[in-house]
Amino acid sequence: MKSYIFFVILPFLLTGCFGTPKVTETPIKTLITENKPQNSNIFFKSQQWWLSTNNQQLISLIDEVLKTNSEIKIAKLNIEKAMYTLNSTKNSNLSSIDLGGSWNRNHVLTSHVKTDLPIKDIKNSDTIDMGSLAIQGQYIFDIWGKFDALQNQAQYSKLATELQSEWSTLTLSTTVANLYGKYILLTKEENILKKKFNIAKEVLNYQNILYQTGLGNKESILNADNNVNSLNQKIAEITVQKTTLKNSFYSLVGNIKSKNIDKILSNIDYNTPQFDYFLNIPEYIDSDIVINRPDVKYYLALINSQKENLKSLKADFYPRFSITGKYEYQNLNIQDLLKAHSTLWEFGPSLYLPLFNRNLLTQNYNIGGVDLNIFIENYNNNLIKAYQDINNNLNALKTSKRNNELEEKNYSNVKSTYNDNNTLYQIGSISKLELLNQKNNLLDTELSYIENNFTLYTNQINLIGSLGGYYKNEVK
Repeated sequence: MKSYIFFVILPFLLTGCFGTPKVTETPIKTLITENKPQNSNIFFKSQQWWLSTNNQQLISLIDEVLKTNSEIKIAKLNIEKAMYTLNSTKNSNLSSIDLGGSWNRNHVLTSHVKTDLPIKDIKNSDTIDMGSLAIQGQYIFDIWGKFDALQNQAQYSKLATELQSEWSTLTLSTTVANLYGKYILLTKEENILKKKFNIAKEVLNYQNILYQTGLGNKESILNADNNVNSLNQKIAEITVQKTTLKNSFYSLVGNIKSKNIDKILSNIDYNTPQFDYFLNIPEYIDSDIVINRPDVKYYLALINSQKENLKSLKADFYPRFSITGKYEYQNLNIQDLLKAHSTLWEFGPSLYLPLFNRNLLTQNYNIGGVDLNIFIENYNNNLIKAYQDINNNLNALKTSKRNNELEEKNYSNVKSTYNDNNTLYQIGSISKLELLNQKNNLLDTELSYIENNFTLYTNQINLIGSLGGYYKNEVK
């Protein structure tokens, strides 16, 4: 009769386990670009984009930072942690094999002893040493794919951690490249300002001579002196800025000083290089490139990880079947514990029905669904921002390229004018003061041209950062 009741109730119990709450998933956006050029092909070349520059100073700076930077070290530790987490999910349905033992010394009455072991040798008010040694294990059948989902979730989480590390590496490398370019700019500006300073001192001396001969005035001397002081102040400010940049490099390598950094920057001071332009500017950026950015792929990995988490949470609504086995030695005499007659064993199946905690499971599943939609919204938002970021940087690079070409022509024209005036000075057609003013004008134009070079350089680095690495543009 009892068995009959059990088999009648069991189907109703099982029916109550099935049926999970529904999660309305937010659609994942895709980018569809129109008017794509048919003869353009842009392909990914390297995440280590700096190797394509063939600039040993820049390569050395970036390698030095990546070698010792604390963010990169933390990222590597997070990857290691994710690997351990992934390994822990493998065979997680097989519980640990538990080995346990106990020893109890008791003063008992035979009438109060309850044990499966023979008690005929126990006398009234005897003291006994009762010992046990057991090994136990359990295997859970993964019928609903819970443990596979947990393993997949850990795999996607590991991938997300690796992508986060890639993005950190990319961000650091572009930061170093921009600092490197800024240091070159300051060094070039410093050299030009020193030339202007020497000219200003010559002009001041010339004005003093004119004043002493009655051909000049006091106001011209004061203006020339103010110009000398102003240039001297600008040179001092650049020195401070270069020191600040050095400290920024020190901070990136995680130290208050760095001989390697000092050596590289000293080489720039001694032999200032030109700005490198190694990126072929594409006319068009395909949307496929956007989804390959590490930060975009990171959010996609989080989405996939959360989907696997939902699968594992869904499995909790269904019955769980397992087999448990136990082998034990137990004896009232500790000396006879490991003898054959002391053995006990258990082996049998078990069934878990989530009937009374269904509300908790439902809430956890709903929370997981909300988290999934949060990840999707983050992905959608970041996808649009990434596309806009790439196109904005591409347009900025194109504009700076055109401006730089115009500035180069302007500098060439002013330089030609100065050469003509220098010829006039040699034949005595213009004065020394007029030539100095022309030379000063040439240096101002050169300074503007260098600043345009720097803008072009930084826009190039910014585009690489927004692309997620170095891409090469080919025409079919």
